[in-house]
Amino acid sequence: MPRKWRVGIVGLGRVFDLNVRGYRDHPEAEIVALCDTDPALLARRAAEHPGAHATADFAAFLRHDLDLIEILTPHPLHEAMTAQALASGADVSVQKPMAMSLAECDRMIAAADASGKRLKLFENFVFYPPLVRARDLVRDGAIGKPLHFRMKVVMADRAQAWDVPAAASAWRHALAAEGRGGPMVFDHGHHMMAVALWLFGDVRDGFACIERTETPSGVYDAPATLTWRHRDPPVHGVWDVSLALKMQLRTDYYADAERFEIQGDEGILTVTRCSDRMIDEPVLTLYRDGEVRSFHNLDSDWANSFARSTRHFLDVLAGREPQEILTAREGRRVIALYDVFLRSNAAGRAMAG
Repeated sequence: MPRKWRVGIVGLGRVFDLNVRGYRDHPEAEIVALCDTDPALLARRAAEHPGAHATADFAAFLRHDLDLIEILTPHPLHEAMTAQALASGADVSVQKPMAMSLAECDRMIAAADASGKRLKLFENFVFYPPLVRARDLVRDGAIGKPLHFRMKVVMADRAQAWDVPAAASAWRHALAAEGRGGPMVFDHGHHMMAVALWLFGDVRDGFACIERTETPSGVYDAPATLTWRHRDPPVHGVWDVSLALKMQLRTDYYADAERFEIQGDEGILTVTRCSDRMIDEPVLTLYRDGEVRSFHNLDSDWANSFARSTRHFLDVLAGREPQEILTAREGRRVIALYDVFLRSNAAGRAMAG
C-alpha cells in the first residue's frame, strides 16, 4: 500500500477548524506538520493532533517532506508562502482570497507553472450542496433562460456566533483602514464573487458603491451595492452587502447570513441560507409553472462544504478527478472581478471587466 499523503497546515486560527474536516479519517492523507507563530495556538493544535510536528518556523515546517501544504495564513502572506511551499516540492491549497493584487496572483501562478505542482485556491461555497444543486437545475433548464442573479450578505451581532479571537479580526480591519480590502466585500465577498463566476462565467462590466463604516471593533467595507453583467449568458447580477451589528442571528458559525436568487424566463431558484440558520424554510426552492418545489433533504451544514472541497482536491491528486476547483487561474479571476468593483467605486462609474 502506498504511503499516505503527508499534509502540512500553516495558519492554525479559527478557519483551521473548518479546513481540517476534510482530512479526518481520510484513508489516503494524514496531517504530519503544523505551523503558527502564536505559541499558545500552536500548542493547542499540537495537542489536538499529537502525531504532527509543530513549529513556529516556516522554513523548518517545509523540511518535513510534505506532499500537500494548506496555507491558512492572512492573505498578505499568501504570495511568499505559496512560492516557498511550491519550491519545496509540495502541491498547495491556499485559502481565499488568493492574494492582495493581480500582480501577486500572476507571480503565484508563475511559481506553480515553474514547479510543475498543483496550486488550488480553496473555496468552499462552490461545494455547498444547495448551490451545487441550484447550478445543476439551471443547466438542466429548470428556470428556462437565466436572466438575473441576486446575492445578499448581512453581517450581524457576533455575540450570537462563533467565538473569533480579536487578533483574527484585527489584521482584517487594519487592511480595511489602509484601503487594502475589507472584511466584507473583499474577504467574505470572495465567496460571493466566486459563486457568480462559477455559475455564469466572465463578467463584461461592473459598478460598485462601497461605503466605509467605522465601528468600535474596526473598519468595514460596508454597506455596499454592486452590479454587473456577465458575458455569456448575459445575466445581470446584483449583490447587496449590509452591516447589522445589532441584529441577532441564528448561526452555528460566523455572524454572516447569505442568500441567493436566480431568475429565468420560466422560473426562480432561491438558496435561502449558507453559513446561517436565519430563516426556517427549505434551503432550496424552485418556482415554476405556478408551483413551488422545495428541496428538504440536501446537506445544508455549511461546514461540510469545506470537507467536500478538500476531499475533491485529494481526489485530483489521486487521479480520480481531472482538475482542482478552483484552479489558480480561476482564483485570479475572482481578484480581477474585485478589481473591477474597486476601480468602479473609486471612479464613480461602471468599469469594463
